[in-house]
Amino acid sequence: MRGIGNVLASLGLAALVGGMLFFGAVTAPLVFTHLPLNIAGPFIRAVFPFYYGYMIIASLVGLIGYWLNREVMPALALLLILLVTVWLWLWFIPHLDALRVAGNTAGFNAGHRESVWINGVQMIVALAVLIHTAIRK
Repeated sequence: MRGIGNVLASLGLAALVGGMLFFGAVTAPLVFTHLPLNIAGPFIRAVFPFYYGYMIIASLVGLIGYWLNREVMPALALLLILLVTVWLWLWFIPHLDALRVAGNTAGFNAGHRESVWINGVQMIVALAVLIHTAIRK
């Protein structure tokens, strides 16, 4: 079981960290620097369900791997990332969209900053698990 756990933990964590870094460092900046704002905004909003779905699946795969290896702390860290991502996807992003549609620019901007911070914390947690795993191996 340990071999399967190692494979799942490694694949899930690598996919999670890689996907988060690629989205934040490549996708979003390219979209907002190469597309007009009236196209970039709707395009990124259309990407978010796929991004969050990807994060949920990657977190779940890694979580299962760590759980099979009975590594509780990394599993709990990935569970936290997974649960926060579900919350962002199902409640927070629709809430931000409602603020935007209502013309509440100040509320939208504050919520956007909060979502960036949340994503940053998720990335730090995922990187901490990755570094911890790499040091242990």
